[in-house]
Amino acid sequence: MVNSTAYYNDFWNEMRGVQVVTDSFYNNRESKTNAYHLPEASNRKYTAALQEESVVRQLATVVNATRSDSRIYAFDCEGQAEWGEGNDAEDMNNEGDFKRFDVQVYRLSELVKLGTVFTSDQSFAIENYVIRKMARCFGSSEEQAFINGTGVNQPTGILHATEGAETGVTAESDSAISYDEIIKLYLSVDKKYRKHGTWIMNDETALALRTLKDSAGNYLWKDSNETIFSKPVQIVDSMPSIGKGQKVIAFGDFSNYWLVQRFPLTIRTLKEKFAMRGQVGYLGCEYLDGKLIRKDAVKVLQMAAD
Repeated sequence: MVNSTAYYNDFWNEMRGVQVVTDSFYNNRESKTNAYHLPEASNRKYTAALQEESVVRQLATVVNATRSDSRIYAFDCEGQAEWGEGNDAEDMNNEGDFKRFDVQVYRLSELVKLGTVFTSDQSFAIENYVIRKMARCFGSSEEQAFINGTGVNQPTGILHATEGAETGVTAESDSAISYDEIIKLYLSVDKKYRKHGTWIMNDETALALRTLKDSAGNYLWKDSNETIFSKPVQIVDSMPSIGKGQKVIAFGDFSNYWLVQRFPLTIRTLKEKFAMRGQVGYLGCEYLDGKLIRKDAVKVLQMAAD
């Protein structure tokens, strides 16, 4: 079992290049890839480190679907509670209000290498090194897909042309954003999503917004708590920069972006491949998908195309 102390010790001995011969350890190996699932205790550390690297992971709804087939279905509906008489529950079947979303499973891989001088040193914190390195690499690639993903061999990103967020405002310029356009974007999001709204943009766009003032000379951006209209601002490097036709700001409730995780991170050691270099390779794989379940929950500001 991946949550046992024995498996934890066997796993990290394997990562150090120590031969492990216990049957219980090999029973947790993926037969097709010769990779091992990260121990439960290590996976908790990895998940925490990964979340630090990805703003979208912090805001999204993470769904674990380890027991599903290769395809799962997410259901979403917008209902309203109804008053009625006594125990009369007739006409309460709202099945027709549900929408079915086809969620795929995509693999994301990363190769990390470490010198054998470190792997053989029992005082070297190999678990911390591998987890932090994997989290940094995977976090960057994940966030790029969660924002700009095409839905082909990768998740469908928040900015996807047809399956992503709706355009709330189209700027009049292709190189500048006005105060009024930010107000329009804010109000283009339904109040039920504004309640838990967050702004995301890259540093370049943030710099432009920090200089905006209203007619009374008050800055749009509140430096004391990093908010716009009392809603937090998050910097996401994967968001496009200001330019023709670019979607540069997204605002809304990003919990409606579902991140579907199939399995814990798996790692395969590549000992022979890098032996001549005095290194051990670690091939990590994630299996996941992402999709904006309610497209109206997030709106974007798009720069003028002409």
